[in-house]
Amino acid sequence: MVSPGAIDRWISLELGRLNAGLVVERKSLAQLRRETRPACRTREGDEHAFDPAALERLARVLTDAEAGALRLPITVLVTGDLTDSAYISEEPAARALRTVEGFGPAFPYRGGRMYLPHSLAVDLVRRSGGTLQLVFG
Repeated sequence: MVSPGAIDRWISLELGRLNAGLVVERKSLAQLRRETRPACRTREGDEHAFDPAALERLARVLTDAEAGALRLPITVLVTGDLTDSAYISEEPAARALRTVEGFGPAFPYRGGRMYLPHSLAVDLVRRSGGTLQLVFG
């Protein structure tokens, strides 16, 4: 028989493993564009590099003020509460992603979140050049 809370502890441990490579000290798009080797540090102290072309793609659709406010990588949250969706909770990040991807009226930012189909979120992260990261919670 499993002791009370054992499954919760196990899930917490596994989520920690999934999230081990997450960037914990994000930088602004403007700051990353000034770096010769744009990168942030992960939870484990490794380097999370950004593709300069991906940074420029984002910068082209943002004002200087927006580039200074946007923190990268954009966090895409995946939770057990949502079986087929992920979401972005930061409005500037959602607005930037909507613009750069040309979503038009699709995937509006409402109630503090922009929901995306899970498959689209994974695809966006995969081809983002480091500008997006999945967080499991």
